[in-house]
Amino acid sequence: MPDRLNGTAHFKEPDACTEEERRAFALLVRQGFASADERLDGRIRDAKSLAFYHGGDDELLAVAALKSPTEGYRDDVFRKAGVRISSADYEHELGWVFVVPAHRGDRIAETLCLRLVASVPGSCVFATTRPDNVAMIRILLALDFARVGKPYPHRDEVLVLFLRS
Repeated sequence: MPDRLNGTAHFKEPDACTEEERRAFALLVRQGFASADERLDGRIRDAKSLAFYHGGDDELLAVAALKSPTEGYRDDVFRKAGVRISSADYEHELGWVFVVPAHRGDRIAETLCLRLVASVPGSCVFATTRPDNVAMIRILLALDFARVGKPYPHRDEVLVLFLRS
């Protein structure tokens, strides 16, 4: 999927990735999310799909994922957000969306998120983001996610919940 940067997006199941690809993915996630912890590598392996965006020089410029969170995690997110619907139908979470700062605004994240969500037609997907992350909120709304519930604390930040039915 080329764009004006002449880059390419690749979508892979974690088991189809090399160890080097998973390490590079984790490196960008850790760069973008200070709250990533020691369980990140296992959670990456448990994801449904990983998205990689490489620039024309094959440099990894962005990542995103369709995660497969546990039932307990989903229930906790919905409870903290004050959402009274069951999380059981929301088996996938769109997340770990990160674009290196020099390439933000190039619509790379939107391209990756669109393809990831399209890979599970008819599935309910949820996402969380900081309430001040205007770019991610714009992407989620463009992909027919709706903000639900109330902001809630998560580790050292505040998050809001978005659902796509």
